[in-house]
Amino acid sequence: MSTGRRAPPASRPPAPASAATPGEPAGDALLFVDAIEGDRARLLLGVEAFDVPRRLLPVDAKEGSWVRASFSAAPSPPDEGAALRKKLGGGDDGGNLKL
Repeated sequence: MSTGRRAPPASRPPAPASAATPGEPAGDALLFVDAIEGDRARLLLGVEAFDVPRRLLPVDAKEGSWVRASFSAAPSPPDEGAALRKKLGGGDDGGNLKL
């Protein structure tokens, strides 16, 4: 998809009446799989298109199918580099480099 060439869009079925049914979390969305090229997939949310890594889709997803995405907030992962950055920046006064 980054090659500048776009695959022809898959035949789009009618959009569902509602992207979320009553009782579903607000973070759920129905997305249309418009194209899959290599390790990238182009998804449609209504008329908005965006690319994602293919590995984020279910293994049985293919062009022309619908997938449900669900998102929720999560805590930050552990920052394994924080201690090293603190150590390296400990003596840095922010001024010019002294050789």
